[in-house]
Amino acid sequence: MLGQRRLVKPLIALIATGAVVLAVSGCAFVKFHSLAVSQPQGIGTVRVHFNLCTINLEGEGITEICGPNKGKSETFQYLVGIAVPPGSTPPASFTAVPIGGGAPIAFTRNDELVAEMSASAAAIQKLLGELKPEEIEKVQALLIEVFGGPWPPSGLQGVGYISAPVLEAEGASGEWSVDADFGLPTAAGGGPFPGPFVTAIAYGVRAVSASQPANRAVRCARLEKETKALEGEAFCSGAIQQAQVGTSDLQIAGPAKPVKAFVGGKAKLAFQLKFATTAAAVPTFALSATTTAKGGKAKPASKSFTPGEPGATTHQSPTGTDKVTVSLSPKTKPKTYTVTLTASTPQGGSVSQVAKLKVTKPKLKFGATKLDLAKGTATLKIKVPSGGKLTIAGKGVAKVKKKAKKAKTLKVKIAPTGSGGAQLGSAGKVKVKVKATFKPTSGISVSKTKSVVLKLR
Repeated sequence: MLGQRRLVKPLIALIATGAVVLAVSGCAFVKFHSLAVSQPQGIGTVRVHFNLCTINLEGEGITEICGPNKGKSETFQYLVGIAVPPGSTPPASFTAVPIGGGAPIAFTRNDELVAEMSASAAAIQKLLGELKPEEIEKVQALLIEVFGGPWPPSGLQGVGYISAPVLEAEGASGEWSVDADFGLPTAAGGGPFPGPFVTAIAYGVRAVSASQPANRAVRCARLEKETKALEGEAFCSGAIQQAQVGTSDLQIAGPAKPVKAFVGGKAKLAFQLKFATTAAAVPTFALSATTTAKGGKAKPASKSFTPGEPGATTHQSPTGTDKVTVSLSPKTKPKTYTVTLTASTPQGGSVSQVAKLKVTKPKLKFGATKLDLAKGTATLKIKVPSGGKLTIAGKGVAKVKKKAKKAKTLKVKIAPTGSGGAQLGSAGKVKVKVKATFKPTSGISVSKTKSVVLKLR
């Protein structure tokens, strides 16, 4: 590619005079019409694709820019601006992969480039606005493909990237393929992003030398009539190509608070599935579930989830639900575990949500004991932690069984029998040990003992 002054001056002359011949050859540029955007996995990340190639612009008319480097060997850095919907998650770097041989080109994120490209694009648009109608007509194709429009385009946010230094050898011809993956933003209101995912690309280049190091600040030239480019400045375009794709997005929400379960029991965790799309077809998701509870098993209520018809204006489907049942081992230790529901597409994409499961042992709590001296019995209060069956037994006392539908305090009558009754009758009192055993509706049994002194008067 030509030196920095030789690069920018002909571009200024091109705009100012309407000339069609661009006296620049060899520098890598975005290949015309190569920008494309897709959602490879049917959900989640969007891939922005474009090609770079060495350029060789000669003669009248512009049909294809790719060709061998006609300039002398020089070192350059390439600048790339990618515009995406606000809130998208950009990659920290990407690599331009050579097609047909050559070395890869590494790009890293550069935040200062966005404002520089914006200012440069504004200057270009101002200059283009000063052209005469006949001048615009002569260079219409080149104005669109090389200089582009405002940066970033309205409604989008720009992300900048700068390459490592690249030596452009005289006579060399190269092409590179670029794939940059962006995470979907969150829609207004916090819901799934319906799409479409719109993108645009801008491009730039600057020379690198001993006096112009690769780690210097980025400065894009402001193209103006009668203005010379300063050494060290970059040529930067506006938005030269745009593309979009309909996307699908799924959000899964779990219980807001930890769900409780007893050791050896079961728990059901409810998940909500919110879906939005502007893609051509609504996907069906395969559902699976896992838990970190050792020996535990997690199973969703359904094997798959197919979202309902999206709204015509909101592009959102009605909220779906699924319950994950977790079966715990009697050997599971009491602590807080995670339960994960995953929805997967046939293309390999997936969305997951994690909920918390608090595992404890059931506990019994003895309350006050009230004696009936006339009958020689006692009423014992026992607090049970959930629905289930309570059994009271012990030597010298009558066996008692009670049921509870939920956590509550039960009143249990302790009555002497057998040897306990005989001792009470002869001595007027007897000390008995009662064993309370509780079997939750779901979970292991728990037992607790208490000594009770029965009296008779």
